[in-house]
Amino acid sequence: MNKRRLLLNSLLVTAGLGAFFAYAFLSYSAPARANSPDENANRFFAQLFAEEGKLWTYDPIELSVPGVIHPRSMRIVNNAIVPGGFLGLPVIFGNVARVFGNGVLPYLTPLLGVLGAVAWGLVVARFFGRRVGTAAYLLLLIQPAWWYESGRVFMPNVLFVTLTAWAAYFLLVAPLAADAARRPHKKLYVSMVADGPIAGAFLGLALAVRPAEIYWLALVALVLAAVGWRRLPLWRLMLAGAATAATLTPFLMLNQTVYGSWLATGYAESVSEVSVAAVAQGHGNALLGPLRPYLFPLGFAPRWAGQNFLTYGIGFFGWWSALVAAAVAWLAWRAWPEFKVVRSWTRPAVAFVAVTVVVTVWLTFFYGSWLVRDNPDPNAVSIGSSYLRYWLPFFALWTLPIAAASVGILDRVTARWRATAAVVGFVVLAGVSGAAVFGAPQEGFLALRATLIGYDAQTRQVLALTEPNAVIVADRSDKLLFPERSVITPLRSETTYAALGRLNGHAPLYYLGITFPENDLRWLNEVKLPPLGLRIVPVMDFGAETLYSFLPSTAAAGDQAITEPDSDSGRQAR
Repeated sequence: MNKRRLLLNSLLVTAGLGAFFAYAFLSYSAPARANSPDENANRFFAQLFAEEGKLWTYDPIELSVPGVIHPRSMRIVNNAIVPGGFLGLPVIFGNVARVFGNGVLPYLTPLLGVLGAVAWGLVVARFFGRRVGTAAYLLLLIQPAWWYESGRVFMPNVLFVTLTAWAAYFLLVAPLAADAARRPHKKLYVSMVADGPIAGAFLGLALAVRPAEIYWLALVALVLAAVGWRRLPLWRLMLAGAATAATLTPFLMLNQTVYGSWLATGYAESVSEVSVAAVAQGHGNALLGPLRPYLFPLGFAPRWAGQNFLTYGIGFFGWWSALVAAAVAWLAWRAWPEFKVVRSWTRPAVAFVAVTVVVTVWLTFFYGSWLVRDNPDPNAVSIGSSYLRYWLPFFALWTLPIAAASVGILDRVTARWRATAAVVGFVVLAGVSGAAVFGAPQEGFLALRATLIGYDAQTRQVLALTEPNAVIVADRSDKLLFPERSVITPLRSETTYAALGRLNGHAPLYYLGITFPENDLRWLNEVKLPPLGLRIVPVMDFGAETLYSFLPSTAAAGDQAITEPDSDSGRQAR
């Protein structure tokens, strides 16, 4: 290996290490609190699986009010609290933690973010050249959506994309078979056939993490076949398919154990519980008729999906979208035969364009049609929006045109300044992307760190003020209180009020939420709670929020002329 290649490899490793520490910023600088119920659920069950090898737990008080006591993103099945999503991440992370300890869990997704970029770069290098592959690797490392989601350590999307990228690498590039072919005298028979099973194992794990993505993965396979992609050995495809099935089978058996059916998931149950208002309605649903629930279970609303795509897919990181558009325009402007870097790209380029269009369009309609409300402000446009993580696959694909254009443009720079121009360009892009990830309002890394520090201080106080066997009603703070306390969500639910009445005298009862206005508090104490034998009193003020205690009351129902308040003050901010 010459000195130039050694220097380049050292720089690429350094970039990967730097990206890892940038991704892991929250893991080493913020308290171990969750900013979303999904993260809390995945962390809890990953730790539980590592320690006890199971994905369910019991709360004795739950038997008194079946189906009520559990946090969001968890469900009750046969009186057990189980995951409210797919089982892939808790099982994979839990198995890793069994070997290395729970301390590695916050650093797995940052590591996977780097490994996913490596796999993407290797796939691109095989079909578009080593330099373009290197550029694609570096660009994905600093792609802002990828960067941000690699720091949300218990979200499954980066894990899914990384597993899929490695499956594509072993299936399409077949590095082990290529290595065996270069050394026939070694008689590496196992290596000649190992790529297929390894690809299938990665694909099976990816589908276990995000089964809903099978739609566009199947479409990609059809597109590659349609555009005349080079034929893969049939035996490799068959081995990959068998390995995929073998890898998925244990997860299907876990579904049977946890949910009572091989094909059942906690996520499917949670989608079925989404209110009608949260599923996009309109002519799109009517157009698909009875096929809509199977093809687009989250609804089909083309106009709403298009609006979300413009807001989050294009506009949120507008400077990055402008780079993609400029790169595509530049590549199109340069006639293919005159552009020496792409002279041999014809078939891979057609395949890439077709795959990118299909993945982008499908994911836009599939997830963009859903009215995601993961921010207390329905009009907020935040970097923490679920749309950005759902759309990671096409954000990754969009790095290729920038990589190709970058290599083409650098070829026109004087050789003396080429390396300097490449380093400066990368550093500038990394700086802009880092500013977007760290400095974004509400849920950027710096804002999120401050939020988690505040959450931690408040949670410690709440735990100190409440008994270990207390049941706390919360609208959004359940992600902070579980598993230290039993939780019910939300307060404004007849099911919750009925449960409070049944739990009266059996456990200490509390509510943690936005401070009630005087009128709301009077209505609760004079109308709603007396029939349940309860009253509510403040315990401690936490600024905009207050911890309340439900105490026994023998008062009558009170003045029935008081009407239920119209305000939404009982709903706690995220």
